[in-house]
Amino acid sequence: MSYGFKEYAKEVLEKVNKPLGKMDIWKEGQKLGLDVKLDTEGKTPWYSIGAQIYSEIKNKGDKSRFKQVSKRPALFALANQKITTTDIVNAESHMETIEESNLNEKYERKLHKALVQYLYSNLYFNCLTKTIMHEVSSRSKKNVNYWIHPDLIGIHFPFDDFEPTTLNSLAILNEKSYKIFSFEMKVNITLSNLREYFFQAVSNSSWANEGYLVAPNICEDDEFLNEVSLLNNAFGIGLIKLNIDIPEQSEILFYSRKRNDLDINMLDKLISKNQNVREIFNCIIESNKLSRIVNKEKFDEVLTEDEYNRYKKENLLKNIDNL
Repeated sequence: MSYGFKEYAKEVLEKVNKPLGKMDIWKEGQKLGLDVKLDTEGKTPWYSIGAQIYSEIKNKGDKSRFKQVSKRPALFALANQKITTTDIVNAESHMETIEESNLNEKYERKLHKALVQYLYSNLYFNCLTKTIMHEVSSRSKKNVNYWIHPDLIGIHFPFDDFEPTTLNSLAILNEKSYKIFSFEMKVNITLSNLREYFFQAVSNSSWANEGYLVAPNICEDDEFLNEVSLLNNAFGIGLIKLNIDIPEQSEILFYSRKRNDLDINMLDKLISKNQNVREIFNCIIESNKLSRIVNKEKFDEVLTEDEYNRYKKENLLKNIDNL
């Protein structure tokens, strides 16, 4: 039997005999020298540990070797270990990882550069992309604007696709030549968070032709992929696995369902609430008048290969070890 992440977690929990979070399981195993027994090149093995423990608990129930003893933060123990409230409190106070949601949110935005590179170079998208700063939206009652903002908006301009006369004819015939994409960025997508992230993408993409969920770390076991397939068929959101080393080699795991009838009321709300969104659609209007892209500087910069490699080294590879 091969030595995998579940065997690693089991051995760590046996030796330390206390509940641990996924990051702490990984770090304790490193201290014990168990990491050398794993055949993995992944940059975030603790995510795989958490995902595989959770999957075994969910699938095997009472027969699982593991149990989850705390949800926030998530702490795991062996099923046969007696865990007290004091054990859980002590584990929480000594957790080495910082609050995951805050850390992920900061890192998610750093990943935008990689997605911008991919979307610009990929023939399917071939689009300019804009990061939408949620914090610049006009204020409203608490939670009223929850899940309405995408992380990025992508626009495919049609000027290289058709002759000017054809474009003008499409406008008269009320045919759509622009493509508008919505992207929701995450660091890690597993079975445990899939539905939450998926419906966040559903909620904030109804105004776009296509909506996608994006992450560099995506669980790809059969159960996860079957669940994504069901959600994709029902709600149409696509899934992209982002390659931060070589963005051009990112992969569309599931294509989004194309929408021709957009939610104009939601688009109007976004334009009225957020300056970034308003700028992008004003750019479309002005570009359409001149049949060429104007105000290109309003979009996120597409880096050269050398510029991206420097950015990756300073902002992505350096920080991913803290996740």
